[in-house]
Amino acid sequence: MQNSAQPILKPELQSFDLFLEGIALLFLLALFLFPVLNYSSLPDVIPRHFNLRGEADGFGQKGMLWLLPGSGLCLYALLTLLNRKPHVFNFPVKITEENALQQYTKATRLIRLLKAFVLLLFSYITWEMIRGALQQELMLGRFFLPVLFMGMFGILVWYLYAAMRKGS
Repeated sequence: MQNSAQPILKPELQSFDLFLEGIALLFLLALFLFPVLNYSSLPDVIPRHFNLRGEADGFGQKGMLWLLPGSGLCLYALLTLLNRKPHVFNFPVKITEENALQQYTKATRLIRLLKAFVLLLFSYITWEMIRGALQQELMLGRFFLPVLFMGMFGILVWYLYAAMRKGS
């Protein structure tokens, strides 16, 4: 589909959108606070990878702990900027003057949901890396991947259903 023909509109933020932005910002803050508050008490080598059972099986220097906060900040900034231009998105339905505002609202909400969810995951992984370095038991362990996939696919299924529903 050619995006240049799509109407240029800016959907108004609804209270749920503001809530999602707040949640994403909160997880971004947590993503930086966890390392800041714990860095000095960490050993020089920390877990950086976990197997399917939630056991640490890869290790690295504690400076690697800053990779997820840095990546999370970049992701937050890029998705926030992208969300300002929904007319450049690709959609599962044809965008017309009549449905553009509804479709843009749903698509920007999708981006907000994904942003908050990924920042939650990054925060959780950073927290677990710290817990593993301090020899504490991991919380989710083997349930991490099912939660990850159910969350991501649940968000995408919701969006596709909402976007393709008649009357949208």
